[in-house]
This record gives sequence, structure tokens and C-alpha cells, in this order.
Amino acid sequence: MPVTADRFLVFGHRGSPRRFAENTLQSFEETLRVGADGFETDLRLLADRTAILFHDDELDDDAIESLSSAAITERGRSVELLRNLAPFAQRATMLLEVKRGRWEEALLAEIAGWPRIVVASFDHSAIAELARRDVPFDLGITVFGYPLDLAAYAKQLRVAWCFPGYHYVDEALVETLHAEHIRVVPWTPNRVREWDRLRDIGCDGVITDLPAECVAWRDGAAVR
Repeated sequence: MPVTADRFLVFGHRGSPRRFAENTLQSFEETLRVGADGFETDLRLLADRTAILFHDDELDDDAIESLSSAAITERGRSVELLRNLAPFAQRATMLLEVKRGRWEEALLAEIAGWPRIVVASFDHSAIAELARRDVPFDLGITVFGYPLDLAAYAKQLRVAWCFPGYHYVDEALVETLHAEHIRVVPWTPNRVREWDRLRDIGCDGVITDLPAECVAWRDGAAVR
């Protein structure tokens, strides 16, 4: 079912990365504590088929997907497991960005029963595959730049959300996506003037590194 709200949505980018380490449970807890609607996080699959929360392509110059969870531990590093997000599914909207596709079976085994999630990716082949499987949660595409005919393309992929880089979002883009019933939530504006502009042109929310400050801005505007 589509996620719905009657206010401008605020999502923490990888949690609250200016206050706690990104993509950690502590960072996500802080995001919810300050009143955000949810958070965005990054999903990858390790060589031993362990699904984790991790943004970068590499760890210590090795491709992260080439490593096992044991190899990461041996290096004295730690990563959060995707399964540890399950308790948050009842408390917040989670935007789950799949950094690389081709592991849809393992992904669905982890998250298929979770409510209030949106799965998105820059790898639109992953989103197309999930749409083909008629998954029970919302899908989204993450984009950079200003693609031609984005609304038609998004409709073809059967997504309900679009996550564009905020620099490229204008009123015309928002209007064409809304005409196809697609929500527009740009990443990652971190200044009041940027939040003002995006709200004023009709965006549905933002993904920001500063969820506490953005919630205060949103709620302050609501009472004026």
C-alpha cells in the first residue's frame, strides 16, 4: 500500500549522520527521536549472502560485495545487518536504497513482510525486477540530473516514489511526476533556503543529513 501523509515528510539520510555514525541503529533511533518520519539507508549483499547496511563501494580498497561478514570482522570493522531493521518497520517509514541489483531473492527473504517500506535504487534494473514480481511494498527510483521524460519513464517502471538530486528539481518536474501519482522526495538538501524552495514547488518531502533541524523548520512553519 502507498505510504500517505498530510504533511511535508522528513527522512534522515542514513539516519542522523551529523550526530551518530551513518547506517547504524543508534543513528536511526536519533532520527526518530527528533520527530522525523523515517530514514533512508543503503543495502548491499556480501559474498556469504549476508545483507548489510553499507554505502560505499569498497572497504579498505576491496569491493565490499567481495567480502564475507567474517572477513569484515577479522579487519576489526563492523557493519549493521539488514535484518536488524525489522523492529523499525512498525515505527517509521524506511527508504531502502539497494546499491546494486541482482540479489532480489535474498532481499525479499529479508523484507517482504515489512510494512511502511519503500525500496529504491540507482540500479533501475533491480526496481524493474521487483515490479515484475509484483512486490507488496512501494518502489522508487533514485536519479541524478534531469532525465528526459522522467515521469513517463517512472510510470513505465511502476514506481510510486522518485528520489532526485535536489539541485535538479524544479516545479515542472514535480508537476509531471505528480500527474502520474508519483511522490517527489529529493536528496540531500541541508539548508533552510533549500527546504523552503522544495516545499514551495510542491515536493512531498526531503532526505536530509540534518533531520532534527529540518523537523524544527517544518514544524515551526506549520504553526506560523
